[in-house]
Amino acid sequence: MKSSARAFRDNPHRAVTLLGMSGVGKTRLSQMLAKSGWFHYSGDYRIGSHYLDEHILDEVKHRMMGDPFLRELLRSSAIKIQNGVTITNLGFASSFLSKLGDPDKGGLPLREFKRRQRLHREAEIAAMRDVPHFIDRA
Repeated sequence: MKSSARAFRDNPHRAVTLLGMSGVGKTRLSQMLAKSGWFHYSGDYRIGSHYLDEHILDEVKHRMMGDPFLRELLRSSAIKIQNGVTITNLGFASSFLSKLGDPDKGGLPLREFKRRQRLHREAEIAAMRDVPHFIDRA
């Protein structure tokens, strides 16, 4: 459907989708739009804060269980671990996805890498299915 700039401006139900590679300015532009009253839905934020949250926290806890001191604190509920992902800091989710390679150099074995990529794919699909709900909320 072809539309003019005027028709877009006059439409009370406007929506814009920003797609692009990492670092091109999607978050910056969406923050500028939010300051002028636009609602910002970030698929990556939804993935990290909702759909991958439990998987990410399970990985963190699994690693902490390898340390006797931290293991006891976790088991006794003396400490809590929570996801700190924000719209502008998605590092928590990125570090979970990691990269394929030698575990001694920070990589993941192929099987685990594929598992995490599958989880991310499922989360991305679910987050995109959430878009109409958030458009209605906005």
